Amino acid sequence: MTPQEWIEESKDKLLSELKEFLTFPSISVQPAHRGDLRKAAEWLQQKLVSLGFRVEMLGDPPVVHGFYQGPSGSPTALFYGHYDVQPPEPLEEWESPPFEPKVTEKAIYARGASDDKGQVFMHLAAWRFYVERRGGIPLSLHVVIEGEEETGSKVLSEILQREGARWRSDVVIVSDTAFFDEDIPTLTVGLRGLLYTEIRVRGPKRDLHSGSLGGIVENPAIALAYILANLKGPDGRVKIPGFYESVRPPSAEEVAAWRQLPANETYYLGITGAPALAGEVGFSPIERVSIRPTLDVNGMWSGYTGPGSKTIIPAEAGAKVSMRLVPEQEPMKIWEAYKDFILSLAPAGVEVSVSQLHEPTPAFETSTNSPFYKAAEEAIARTFGKRPIPLREGGSIPILNAFRQALGGVPVILMGFGLLSDKVHSPNEHFRLSQLWRGIEALIQWYSLVSKPSSLLAE
Repeated sequence: MTPQEWIEESKDKLLSELKEFLTFPSISVQPAHRGDLRKAAEWLQQKLVSLGFRVEMLGDPPVVHGFYQGPSGSPTALFYGHYDVQPPEPLEEWESPPFEPKVTEKAIYARGASDDKGQVFMHLAAWRFYVERRGGIPLSLHVVIEGEEETGSKVLSEILQREGARWRSDVVIVSDTAFFDEDIPTLTVGLRGLLYTEIRVRGPKRDLHSGSLGGIVENPAIALAYILANLKGPDGRVKIPGFYESVRPPSAEEVAAWRQLPANETYYLGITGAPALAGEVGFSPIERVSIRPTLDVNGMWSGYTGPGSKTIIPAEAGAKVSMRLVPEQEPMKIWEAYKDFILSLAPAGVEVSVSQLHEPTPAFETSTNSPFYKAAEEAIARTFGKRPIPLREGGSIPILNAFRQALGGVPVILMGFGLLSDKVHSPNEHFRLSQLWRGIEALIQWYSLVSKPSSLLAE
């Protein structure tokens, strides 16, 4: 039975199991869902045990580690994924409940459908094909699936320092990225780093009557607005001193790859639904989302926001601000410059504090020259009928640098099958069924290719 025949025969069963996985509200940033994280981890544990893995649960929330012993002399791969998800709010914008998966003719809708439960599930399905139809997985395999990717991977970082040597592998495979378009396969060769911060502005000891005491104290909400407005200029450039010092221009190969893509304004307006594009002047949209660093406000709060009016001067205001960093930018150097700049903008009459919300992570790049990358190219070409275009992606996977360091610098293959239109981190997140089924088939091909004799694996 071919992989395509097996997938066709198994679709109903596979969809049923994926829906089970998606029902867990495994939201790592919200303490109330600690138990749901463990339930999701236990579900994964059961699936791996049923496929012949030795499984252990490490830390809290659990890092699920499974090991499968492949044929003697076969290479060892390490698969990394995550079972935690972003909060689903605003709930009123979902067309169906975020943890009650809905399957339509074209997609499956739920929080985590694309990021990253659906993509983790593709690997589970590929391994099941080998166990059910080929008598076993054709190589040795470490599986590491965590519950804190969306909040900085603190537990896994600590475990990697202890367990890294025990998890030594020839390659790391990750499916937490996206194609440029359903008809334009891409392989991710780089990710931006992440610096996530919180600004708090404090003024009077309590909310004040804006009539009786208005006009004699600084308003923390206005002070915060002033600070945020001064982080960027009208040209879209970040005004933090030294922010762009180390940013390098694109390579000739990257520019050539972009020419193969319809990465124009119309494309990005369709993806975003924005009335117009904005950003750093002098750079194309694809440069802004891949090779240029950014700064964005992710949330703001202050004062009274309920129905009707409440005439106050708020006692405090706050904002969450993130920066996506590119290669050569040093996160801690950017952090120090950012913090000093924020404090320099603080008006008299308020106290301003700046903190990090999780460990900063540098940008990540991977080589296109390894045989494992070439196997990914071939697997996608065989399945999708087109060779994938190498492309840097604007998102971040904080733990990848720690994996590379712990495992001795092995290649990391970013072989994801999501789409930019999947509404990841937004209401109505979904995963195209065509990407799900073809993704499983491509992964079956990849595991087969990298299990081949040393001719494939020779550098």
